[in-house]
Order: sequence, then structure tokens, then C-alpha cells
Amino acid sequence: MSKIYYVFGLFMIIFYVGMAYIMIFSPIFVKRISAPLRYGMGALFFLYGIFRAYRQIKDR
Repeated sequence: MSKIYYVFGLFMIIFYVGMAYIMIFSPIFVKRISAPLRYGMGALFFLYGIFRAYRQIKDR
């Protein structure tokens, strides 16, 4: 795996986990998106970020 793909993978992991945090804990989307949808999307972002981290570690 080249270094650029590795750095991009790390950036995407941070992005997905960060989006999960924003969806669940931030008041940004409170008025626009209902709570169950926000929590569900936050959980999906978090799980996908963990999955990408697993693949990143496994491929290294």
C-alpha cells in the first residue's frame, strides 16, 4: 500500500468517526433531523469508521 493511500485511509477514518460524533452529540442537526435518524446515522458512521480502521490495520 502506498503512503498516499495510507494517509487518505487515515483521513477517512477520522472523517467517519468525526461525523458520527457530530451526528450524535452536536446540536447542529437537532432541528433538521429527528433524533432516531440522527442516532442511527451516527451509529452507521461510527461502525463504518471502525470497519475502515480494521481494514487499514489488516492491509498494513
